[in-house]
Amino acid sequence: MRIALYNHTSEVSGAEINLLLTAAYMPQTSFVLFAPEGELLDRARAQGMETVALPGYSARLSMNPIRLIKGAAGMALAGWRFASMVRKAQPDAIHANSVRAGIMASLFRWYHRIPLAWHLHDMPPKGMVGRLIRILAAGTAQALIAISQPVLEGMNTKALASRIHLVHNGAILREQDDLARRYRKKELRGELQTPMESSVLVIVGQIAPWKRQEDAIQALDALLREERDLYLWIVGEPKFRVENEVYLEQLKLLVSILHREDRVRFTGFREDIEAICGAADMLLLCSESEPFGRVIIEAMAKGTPVVATDGGGVSDIIKHGVSGLLYPAKDVKALAASIGSVLDDRKLRTSLSMYGRQRIEDFFSIEGAAEKLERVYMGIARTRQRTGVNAKPVERARGIAK
Repeated sequence: MRIALYNHTSEVSGAEINLLLTAAYMPQTSFVLFAPEGELLDRARAQGMETVALPGYSARLSMNPIRLIKGAAGMALAGWRFASMVRKAQPDAIHANSVRAGIMASLFRWYHRIPLAWHLHDMPPKGMVGRLIRILAAGTAQALIAISQPVLEGMNTKALASRIHLVHNGAILREQDDLARRYRKKELRGELQTPMESSVLVIVGQIAPWKRQEDAIQALDALLREERDLYLWIVGEPKFRVENEVYLEQLKLLVSILHREDRVRFTGFREDIEAICGAADMLLLCSESEPFGRVIIEAMAKGTPVVATDGGGVSDIIKHGVSGLLYPAKDVKALAASIGSVLDDRKLRTSLSMYGRQRIEDFFSIEGAAEKLERVYMGIARTRQRTGVNAKPVERARGIAK
């Protein structure tokens, strides 16, 4: 099969990382990535993937009529440019890597006539905008791929029920080399000015209000008042919106007000998330209604215990008290108590580490995710062949560098 991947932005976040990683584990499928020039295409080229650069367009969903009209016009233009290029490429199917990309690819489905799958990485919008999106998907998409059960339920309608597939993100499971891990831990802690004997909490993700990094800072402060030896690494950078940049400054101000500058490290964006998780003692996820939480499976794959909020798709991954601990979003006292219980109980830490890694091996491996996604591709590609649209033979698959 030959699959066209379509991403509406050149920015790289969890959805884009997942796209490239999963594609690398489908050696029997060849890919061409359509996206604006920038970091995403650079990464894809380094991975050995064929790419096509498109003019960029970024639209935010809005109920403001003027913004909505302006955004719709911009998305239509971007959709036409993509449709024109993909029609010439004639892939067997299109994988639109977001709701926005799905909308743009769907607007001219009548023109390119290529089977289309939307990959749903976020909670679908509600209200009138959400209803319009579901109607468009029902009329144009042959498949919808949801990364968690709550995401699936948010998009599910009678018209779409038979076309929605649950495909969780997958993590790479590597053999644990204790000596190499200890060396990397020492190296990272030295870089981040963190003593080896101290306990480290890490929170990883885009800096944004809904990620609630402030709760991790406040929980750290509460635990330090109990005279614990703790550090917090905040990994990530603000992207996409000005308010995220403002939020980062608010977080730094909070650290200053609490006089915890010596205990909090803002690392910015990091490529080495696996190593970061391995060098920390615990991963925190404080988001409100997290669609999935890719960093959770990355930490669990390293055997790092996880304390996370109980909303959104997190409960798809973590079984409370077995493979991690869950707490109610915004409840800083509950967060601090959960952290404390893991720090104080060696048996619990060992159990969460062991069963967390086992759960990833059983249900969230990258190989399993790639296999499920490839089955979706095969299913929708067959619909094209049955309708006689595919005039050219399927090209021999090319491998993609891992």
